[in-house]
Amino acid sequence: MNKYLRAISSNYIFFIINTLFFLIITSLAIRIMGEEMYGLWAILNAILLFSGIGMLGMGTVVNKFASEGGEQALPLNSILSAAILILLPMAGLVALVLFLGRAWIASQFGLDPGQQAQFSLAMIFTALSIFPQFLGRVPHGYLLSQLNNKLVRAVELGINIFMWSGAVLIAYFTQSLVWMALWALVVQIAGMVTLFAIVASKVNFQWQVETTALRRMLSFSGFSFLESLAVSLFQQFDRILVGFVLGPAAAGVYSVGTSVALRLSIIAGQATEVMLPYASRKYSANEHTALYSTFRKASQIIALLVGTLAALLILWMDRILSLWISPEYAIKYTNIFRVLILAYFLISLSRIGHQTLTGMGKVKITSLTYLSTSILMLAGVYLSASRYGLIGAAITNLTMVLLLSFNLLVYLKFSKKISMKDIAKDLFFAVVIPFIAYGLTLRPIYSSTGIRIFTTLLLITIAAILLIKTDSIKRIIQPFFAKLPEFLRK
Repeated sequence: MNKYLRAISSNYIFFIINTLFFLIITSLAIRIMGEEMYGLWAILNAILLFSGIGMLGMGTVVNKFASEGGEQALPLNSILSAAILILLPMAGLVALVLFLGRAWIASQFGLDPGQQAQFSLAMIFTALSIFPQFLGRVPHGYLLSQLNNKLVRAVELGINIFMWSGAVLIAYFTQSLVWMALWALVVQIAGMVTLFAIVASKVNFQWQVETTALRRMLSFSGFSFLESLAVSLFQQFDRILVGFVLGPAAAGVYSVGTSVALRLSIIAGQATEVMLPYASRKYSANEHTALYSTFRKASQIIALLVGTLAALLILWMDRILSLWISPEYAIKYTNIFRVLILAYFLISLSRIGHQTLTGMGKVKITSLTYLSTSILMLAGVYLSASRYGLIGAAITNLTMVLLLSFNLLVYLKFSKKISMKDIAKDLFFAVVIPFIAYGLTLRPIYSSTGIRIFTTLLLITIAAILLIKTDSIKRIIQPFFAKLPEFLRK
């Protein structure tokens, strides 16, 4: 197994562990904290993560420059020093904004005076958490550049487990948002120190500031910043916005729903991230035919897998929520979760086009498209939530279907014109089936368990047949079938 496959394998292993932990801890957290306290904790986390836009995409920048070789490569000490030098003032600026704006932010969620005071105080520790969060991206980016994914994902998993487990215990004994925020700060510091300690064991670091490194890294971080801003607006600020409009309890539900749906995009992303270096290598070598062929094959497989999973989640979401959290929770929020899964499923399909275009050097168009689509979606969330509540906010996420323009641009780039036949072959089943599944859930007959099981088996069978018929899977299984008669004779 080569180093790229090992990196992807590590990603998936830790993704599975993280998902299992998410399922367990979310159910416990909602039961112990209650919907409103859980919503406030989710908002604090969203504020911390959204503040990551101030990092200017520096983790990606360090990853990129630390991966380079040849005469143009920067010295590693210069890269690490420049990254720290850039991130320190940015962390101070973002932390200051949160500190000064904490009272105003706390007043936006319709809380009573006591809750406002507690949230405002908790925001002080959230502001301080900016420093370890920002600085931790330096060793994080370097380790990923060396394909030490297992180490990075292990630290990320540890931070997640300790932070959420500690928060749930604190909520059980104290119901204090302040102590929860302080615990998050301690865990963030521990995570940062761990990452730096790992790098220190591998690198003889010496402070080395070069204007060339600062200039090149700042230049590259421009579009990385726009893309990280777009992702943060879409994945974090929307949760804060729902809290502003509908209150912390609704923000908590929306946070759980988007976290569940986001797993679809993460599943696709664990595989599609290898398209970035692959597309870069093939496009720069003018091997356009090979790149386009790989793009289409990857699109077919990822679309089938993610489309099937999305359809199954939609078909069984009411039962899943009932067992996972509570029957009452399922009755109130199943439809919202189903709509969010449809939206994030469409985003998952765009990942292959996004990574391919980025590898081809089309960062400007991807970052601007992502940013404009996210802003449009947020405007829709604000207006729809104000008028229609949580279901309005969920439906507006479907705006992100515009990101499928990434895939269309790849088809257009290599085919000179968009071939509807190619698109239908690559994406039709994946796009249509989840929407058919959603339509089935609106029919009274679908309340029957027997109908659900039959539909599930039929869906899996069709998907398996189509998957086996794809060229990539054929090449894997043909040697097996070629040997099968001989085996049977024996």
